[in-house]
Amino acid sequence: MNLIMTLLVAFAGGLIGLRLRIPAGALIGSILASAIYNIVFSKGYIPLNFRLTAQMVVGGYIGLSFTRTSLLQMKNNIVPILIMVVGMFVFCIVLGLIIHKVTDIDLVTSMLGTAPGGLTEMAIIGDFLGADIALVATMHIIRISSIVLFLPTVITKVIQLLLKYQ
Repeated sequence: MNLIMTLLVAFAGGLIGLRLRIPAGALIGSILASAIYNIVFSKGYIPLNFRLTAQMVVGGYIGLSFTRTSLLQMKNNIVPILIMVVGMFVFCIVLGLIIHKVTDIDLVTSMLGTAPGGLTEMAIIGDFLGADIALVATMHIIRISSIVLFLPTVITKVIQLLLKYQ
């Protein structure tokens, strides 16, 4: 019964997110509705095989965005990709160290909380390394939600500003 209720709440939250036209509304709405449901009732449940299946479906969806043409074009973009990866690693390591130094958050948790990986992957690694998994997950949920909610608007405004001054 907990599984059915969790899925219904997530589905309803996703529909609300879509109806409100929130960027990635299905995802954000599902996350928020499920979180509220679990916080209020402590009955949220999704079995591991469902989570793995969801990851496989998302992985398949993302994988389909690659084509032979896009793969050939990647060789032209290898330098910017490497710059981005190194830059993100350095930034996240420094940010993790700063958070650790100015708060009482342990180093492993602060490093994984600022890592550019996904919520699930960082929580799994955090469990293995002894981090505060709830805090790692919270940091990533806030990061992802903020990006999804605000970044499209910021990008649009930056592009408009740049086009205005060209």
